[in-house]
Amino acid sequence: MALLLWIVVGVLLAVWSAVVWLGQVLLSALLGGAGHLPVKDLALPEAWTRWLPQDLSESITQGIEAAQPFMQAVLDGMPALAGGVTVIAWVTWAVGAALLLLAGGASHAGLRYWQRHHQQPPAPRVTFITP
Repeated sequence: MALLLWIVVGVLLAVWSAVVWLGQVLLSALLGGAGHLPVKDLALPEAWTRWLPQDLSESITQGIEAAQPFMQAVLDGMPALAGGVTVIAWVTWAVGAALLLLAGGASHAGLRYWQRHHQQPPAPRVTFITP
């Protein structure tokens, strides 16, 4: 039973490692390529301008145009953050792995305790005396 418990913990640890690794790869790729996004091409979709009142449509368009330099500055700084994602991923993985191992150890101890205190006592020996 304890072997099955540790196999489950090992599988969960492998899944946790894969999830953290995949998240780190995707986030690094996203942040690494963020500086190449075309912010100047942002605009209110044509279909929306037909349905919105003209004043609202123009104010949204002006707001987007006013925010473009700020958004470009933020996006230009994103690739520098890509290196920090690796550190965050390792810390996150370590915390998760430690919690999984602690849960496995606690489950193992609980299983051993349960086995010791809930075992059936051995059946009494019955001897037959024949004349």
